[in-house]
Amino acid sequence: MTFMNNKQSRFVIGLIIALIVVIFAVLNVNPVTVSFGFTHVKLPLIILIIVSLLLGAIITMLLASSGKKKDDNKLSRSAKKQISNVKVSNDSQIADALKENQVKKQTK
Repeated sequence: MTFMNNKQSRFVIGLIIALIVVIFAVLNVNPVTVSFGFTHVKLPLIILIIVSLLLGAIITMLLASSGKKKDDNKLSRSAKKQISNVKVSNDSQIADALKENQVKKQTK
């Protein structure tokens, strides 16, 4: 028996939560009055639930992507430093090997 990896388990949990929200929304179809401060709108509760869910998902995606970009930039800077360190190290090793080779040629 294999266990689900992290992405699969998050996907299944997300589907279960979405199913619960859909069932909850379908059971609440009565019209309600929503006040936006300057106006009052009467609409079915199912629409209000779905719009709220979508707005929450959009806000979550925007906040998650901005944090990920910062992490990517940090990783990018860190990776660039490591690459430059490796290049410097390789250059010095090559220079040392060339010097040793010249010394060997001179002693022969």
